[in-house]
Amino acid sequence: MSTILQDIRFGLRALAKNPALTAVAVMALALGIGANTVIFSSVNAMLLHPFAFKDLDRAVGVSETIPKQDIHHMSVAPANFRDWTEHSTSFDYLAASHNWDVNLTGSGVSERLEGVQVTRDFFALLGIEPRLGRVIGGGDFEPGHHSVIVLSERFWRQHLGAESSILGKDLLLNGAKFTVIGIMPSDFDFPVGAEAWSPLDLAGALQADRSNHYLEVIGRLKRGVSIEQAEAGLNTIAAQLGRQYPSTNTGHGVRVSGLVEDVSNGTSQFLATLMGAAIFVLLLACANVANIQLARATSRQKEIALRIALGAGRWRIAQQLLVEGLLVATLGASGSLLLSFWGLEISRRSIPAFIVQHVPGLKHLVIDTRVLVFTLAIGLLSGILAALAPAIQCSRLGVNEILKEGGRGGTSAPGRSRLRALLVVSEVALALVLVVGAGLMVKGFNQLLNRDPGFDRTHVLTFHVTLAESKYREPAAIRGFYAQLVQKLQALPGAESAATVTSVPASWNWNSTEYRGEDQPAPAPGEMRHAISQSIAPDYFRALKVPLLKGRFFSTLDGPETTPVVIVSESLAHRIWRDQDPTGKRLKLGRDENEPWRTVVGVVGDVKPDTFDPEASPTSYVPFTQVPEAGSTLVVRTAGDPDALAAAARGAVRSIDPDQPAYDMRTLEQRMADNASGVQFSARMMVVFGAIALVLSGAGIFSVMAYSVRQRNHEMGVRIALGARRADLLKLVIGYASRLSLAGLAIGVPCALALTRLLSSLLFGIIHMDALMFVGLTVLLALLAVLAAYLPARWATRVDPMEALRAE
Repeated sequence: MSTILQDIRFGLRALAKNPALTAVAVMALALGIGANTVIFSSVNAMLLHPFAFKDLDRAVGVSETIPKQDIHHMSVAPANFRDWTEHSTSFDYLAASHNWDVNLTGSGVSERLEGVQVTRDFFALLGIEPRLGRVIGGGDFEPGHHSVIVLSERFWRQHLGAESSILGKDLLLNGAKFTVIGIMPSDFDFPVGAEAWSPLDLAGALQADRSNHYLEVIGRLKRGVSIEQAEAGLNTIAAQLGRQYPSTNTGHGVRVSGLVEDVSNGTSQFLATLMGAAIFVLLLACANVANIQLARATSRQKEIALRIALGAGRWRIAQQLLVEGLLVATLGASGSLLLSFWGLEISRRSIPAFIVQHVPGLKHLVIDTRVLVFTLAIGLLSGILAALAPAIQCSRLGVNEILKEGGRGGTSAPGRSRLRALLVVSEVALALVLVVGAGLMVKGFNQLLNRDPGFDRTHVLTFHVTLAESKYREPAAIRGFYAQLVQKLQALPGAESAATVTSVPASWNWNSTEYRGEDQPAPAPGEMRHAISQSIAPDYFRALKVPLLKGRFFSTLDGPETTPVVIVSESLAHRIWRDQDPTGKRLKLGRDENEPWRTVVGVVGDVKPDTFDPEASPTSYVPFTQVPEAGSTLVVRTAGDPDALAAAARGAVRSIDPDQPAYDMRTLEQRMADNASGVQFSARMMVVFGAIALVLSGAGIFSVMAYSVRQRNHEMGVRIALGARRADLLKLVIGYASRLSLAGLAIGVPCALALTRLLSSLLFGIIHMDALMFVGLTVLLALLAVLAAYLPARWATRVDPMEALRAE
C-alpha cells in the first residue's frame, strides 16, 4: 500500500510539472466520457428501457399490412383483431387500444385529458400494478359497467390534488359520469402521453367491422415463441380471412415487431447516429491521451534509464507509468461527471415539452447509474491502455545507449515514433468523419426546414377543440358551435382570417379515406385507395395561403342542403384523372355505398402534412358545413405575433361554452419545429462532436509536433549552424505534419463517404452528398493540421545554435 501511495504522490508531482499536457489529456478524456454518458443514457432511456413493463422483451406491436400496395404498417380492423384473439396460439395476451378525446368538466373546471380506450387484457398484458385502486378488468365490460376510468399519477397530482379519496368518486368526462377505479404509478406511460384509460367495448356491430382500421394492437408472446413464429401464425390466419372475406381482406398480411422497436421508430436512427459519433469522440480522446503519454514517457527516458541504473526494477517503472495513466483517467472521469450532468440538463431543456410528453423515455431521461459506471470504467481502462504502450516500451529501454546520449535529451525509438504517427493519422481520419457528418447533417436539417411545404407557416396560431358527444350529438349543434367560434376569432384584433380543419399540417394524427373517381373502375378485392381527408371551413386555404390552381374555393353557399362538393389536391387530381381537368367531375369518398358522389369544384396546391415527407400526400377537402366534425383544429392567421392572441382565443372558446377547453395551442411554426426537433437536436450534437473532434485532432497534432521539435533541438541547432534558413525549418516541421494529416485524410475520405451513404439511408433521406461541402471540410481539416504544426515550427526556427551545440 505504501508503494502505491508513493507512486500516486510521485505521479501527481510529475503531472504538475507539465500542467498544459495534463490539462489537455484530462479535458480530452472528460469530453469523451461525458459525451458517451449523455448519449448512452439517452439510448438506455429511449431504446432499451422506455417502459417499466414486465418481460418487455416479450411485448410486441401487431399491425396489418398490404404488401402489394407497399403498406407495411396499418392499424387493425376490430373484426380482424377479434379473429386473431380467438385463433392465435402464440400469445399469452392480445390487446387493443384507441385514442379517446376527453374533456373533464364540472365545478368550474374545464381540462383536456389524453385518453385511451383499451380492451380487457390491456393491463394484464403489460403487467403493471396500479399505485392506488385497481385496473380495468373483465367485469368492467359487462353491460352497464363501462363507465369507469383509470388515471395517470401525473394528471392525478396536477389536476386533482393527489387526493386518495378520489377512488370511487365520479368525474364528468365529455358530459358523462365515469367512476375513478385506479391511479397508475408514475413510471407507467403507455401509450405514450396517455393520462386516462377507459374500457373499449368491441361488442355488437363492431365485431363484424373489417373496413375501418383504427385499433393499435399489442401482444405478449408466450415463452419460447419467437417474433417470427408469431408473425407466421397470424399471417396464416390473415390468409384464411382473405379467402373468407375477399372484399376487405384479400392481400392483407400481418407484421409483428418488438414493442420498443415499434414505438421508437423515428428516434432510434438519430440515437444510433449520435451513439456512433460519441464513440468516435471517445476514440479520439483515447488517441490523444495515448499520444501525450507516449510523449511524456519519451521525454523522461533519461530519467527512467537513470532510475533503472540505480536499481529500480523494470516492472516498478512500468507500474509508476500505469499509475500516472490511471491518475489522468481518474481526473478525466471526475471531470466527465460534471460534463455529463450539465450536458444532459441542457439536452432536456432543449427538447420541446410536447415532444417530451409524447416520445418514449424522455420523461425519465436521467444519468443512468449503470451507464455511468460503465463509461467511467471505459475511461479508466482507456487511461490504463494509454499508459500501457509507453510502460512496455520503457521496460525495454537500452540503459547504456540512453545514458551515453548525455545532454542531448535523447532520441525517440523508431517504433515509438511510428506509433505516435499512427495515432495522429487515426485522429485526423476520425475527425474528418465526424466533421463531414456534422456538416452534412446541419445542411440537411436546414434544407428540411426550408423545403416548400405548400403553405405559409408564418403568423398562424393553431389549437384544438373537441366537443363532448353528450352535448353536441346533432350535426347542427356542431356546425353552430364552430360557426360562432370562427366568427369570434376573425373579430379578434390582429386576426386576418380563421378557419377549422380536421388536421393541421405537422399534426401526428391524420384522417384518411378511400376514394373512387367516377371514371375509375371499382377497387379490386382487398385493394385500398387512400387519400388524406380534411373537413374545412371556407377560409382555410386563405389562412394557410394554399394556392388555388383551378376552379374555386368553398363558400358559405356550400351548405348541408346543397350539392355535395369536394376540392382535391393537385396530386390526387393527377392520380385519378391524369392530365384531364377534374373540375365538374365526381368523386366518392369512403367505402360506404350510401356516401354521396361529390362534384369537384376546385384543385389546390399540394400540402406536405409532415416535415419529413419528401412528397405531398394526395388530399381531399370537403366543406365543414357538409361534414361537421366534433374534434377540429382552429387556425388563425394574424398580422403580428400569433402568441399574442392565445389568451383571447381561449376566451373566445369559453365565451361560447365554458365546458369546452382549447388545448395544444401552438403556432404553426412551433408545430413544425417540434416535429423536426429530433433532427435539430441530432444536428446540434453532431456539431458539438465535430467541434470536439477538430479541437482534439488539432491538439494531437500540436502535441506531437511540439514534442518532435523539443526532441530535435540539437538537430535544429546544427541545421541553423550549417546555414539552414528559417523557411527551411518551417517547411521541415510543417511538411512532416502535413504528411501525417494527408495520410489521415486519405483514410478518412472513403470512411466519410461510406458514412454519408449510411446516414442517408438511416435518416429519412435528410443527408445528401454535397461535393462542395465535403471538399471544403476536408481542406478545413488540412489547414487546421498546418496551423496546429505552425507554432511548434516557429519554435524550431528560434533554436539558438550555440546553445544546441554546447550540449554536444
